[in-house]
Amino acid sequence: MATGFLLTSVAGFAQRPTTPPPTGTGTATPGNFPGRTGAPAQNAGPKPYAEVITAKAKTDRGLFVSHKVDDKYYFEIPDSLLGREILIVNRISKAPAGPRAGFIGYAGDIIGKKEISFEKGPNNKIFMRGLSFDEAGRDSAGMYQAVRNSNLQPIMAAFDVKALAHDSVTNAKGSVIEITDYLMGDNDVLFFNAAVKRTLGLAAYQRETSYITDVKSFPTNIEVKTVKTYMRTPTPQGGGMTISIGQPSAGSPSTYELNSSMILLPGNPMKPRLFDPRVGYFPAGYTDYDANPQGVERVTMAVRWKLEPKPGDEAKYMRGELVEPAKPIVYYIDPATPKKWVPYLIQGVNDWQKAFEKAGWKNAIYAKMAPTDNPSWSLEDARHSAIVYKPSDIPNASGPNVHDPRTGEILESHINWYHNVMSLLRDWYFVQTAAVDPRARQLVFPDSLMGELIRFVSSHEVGHTLGLRHNYGSSSTVPVENLRNKAWVEANGHTPSIMDYARFN
Repeated sequence: MATGFLLTSVAGFAQRPTTPPPTGTGTATPGNFPGRTGAPAQNAGPKPYAEVITAKAKTDRGLFVSHKVDDKYYFEIPDSLLGREILIVNRISKAPAGPRAGFIGYAGDIIGKKEISFEKGPNNKIFMRGLSFDEAGRDSAGMYQAVRNSNLQPIMAAFDVKALAHDSVTNAKGSVIEITDYLMGDNDVLFFNAAVKRTLGLAAYQRETSYITDVKSFPTNIEVKTVKTYMRTPTPQGGGMTISIGQPSAGSPSTYELNSSMILLPGNPMKPRLFDPRVGYFPAGYTDYDANPQGVERVTMAVRWKLEPKPGDEAKYMRGELVEPAKPIVYYIDPATPKKWVPYLIQGVNDWQKAFEKAGWKNAIYAKMAPTDNPSWSLEDARHSAIVYKPSDIPNASGPNVHDPRTGEILESHINWYHNVMSLLRDWYFVQTAAVDPRARQLVFPDSLMGELIRFVSSHEVGHTLGLRHNYGSSSTVPVENLRNKAWVEANGHTPSIMDYARFN
């Protein structure tokens, strides 16, 4: 991305003021917005640090220093991170049996995503801004200020500065805010977004039966675990039907365990690659008011992973030698996965290694079992990619990704693996191959055969998480005479892409 280019988020690529906004002496209760009717009286401002973060504090160091004092939770927001873009990804850790709608409502499902930043506000407050990266300008062009003027980012929440921090370990200065009420409340920044909540038929939030489980700090992220209870409304189904038999009735509670990941986006964003419709990547984009000097242009980027050689291997990579990436793409297998299918899911991931070797990367992508002996490790942690096994009657699987909206860089993916995909695979293989494969002529396939079919779908879904769309046209590149050549098909297959929807031959 060219120097000086920025998206309109004030906390994005915009130049930040060298002096912070003026601060006053008043404060408001965390979560209150300035000017809200009924706001509490302002107080005298920050207290001495030791009066807020007492000797009883349980402290965890990471992106923010987090504290728990009795039943209250605090963040120390360092001045160095004010204005930095933070991606929040919210997932279900554990879900109730009933309230589901199509693909949504299972453990591991993403239920919200938002970009935010923190900044100092007046009257000893820290503001949480919601960020948008939909429109862009250049700081040297006339449209820069005009775009900013029409893209004021919303203040999502305001927190009192309870104390001023000076970290004795890192020497960082910052502001202590209490986040208990915000975590105990219901908001679409850290929990369900409004659309998902409507889809699942979730209504009134039940604070009395909700609580905070844990808050952990890591070097580049914060992980928040909560339990949330909601009352239910009838969930519309196709044809105007509503869920009734075997489902929770309207007015009954539904309780979820949720995980919220707050991830610091790269301070040095990846250089985007422009999207080309001839190459099968998913697109991400924004409206640029300066790219076309006499108009408006939609800039579209390819959604892709960022791979870089290990330090010292750059010259080898440029010479065309195989090198290992500094940060390989790793998929963790859900510990809840039936053990007999684990090797096939892993192989479906590892099958991509040959393709990466063609691009100069060795051991660039692989899968392994998720650790079960590390209490700090979480399958829902948005730093980790995973294959999540779901007890569902949905005959499918899907491979979404979470990417940096500024550049298209893929940050992680959670592949949704629905148990009933096996029925789809069985039906496909029976109809398409039973005439030539005796293994398909039985009601229950051998594990070895079903395993190979699982490997096939695993590899396909991994392709999606690498940013690749379906490649329906790949099989059309094979001449008909080759398809009629048994030896050629045995050696090459009948389609050159796993991302095609070509079936079994």
